[in-house]
Amino acid sequence: MKKDTINKATDDAPVILIVDDEPDITTTYAMLFGYHGFRVSTARDGESAIKIIDSVAPDLILSDYMMPLMNGAELCRALKNDPRWKDTPFILSSAAFHINDIDTPYDLLMQKPVVFGELLQEVVRLLERGKAR
Repeated sequence: MKKDTINKATDDAPVILIVDDEPDITTTYAMLFGYHGFRVSTARDGESAIKIIDSVAPDLILSDYMMPLMNGAELCRALKNDPRWKDTPFILSSAAFHINDIDTPYDLLMQKPVVFGELLQEVVRLLERGKAR
């Protein structure tokens, strides 16, 4: 089997679940995180993420805020209320200037457009923080 030169993830690499209704964003993030050694799964909205989360078993979730069916804040609240996923780091990203969802228990809020280098640093920081628990 030919080795994928873009995806450098190993079988024991952390898994990131990317949830966004923009296919260009999920494809780009999947490629970039794969290049940096992460395994990646994607979902197009919160409902889709809920359906696959048990099989994906992510180490971190990166979600857009504004999506159809179930937005990122609703997804975050649902997962943080589930004992299996309550400690999984959750990054919420949004192009909206003001998010009035102060009851959303996300670990980090990032304003779109996101600079990938900064996002990568935050992902590593949150994953390391999770290991220290």
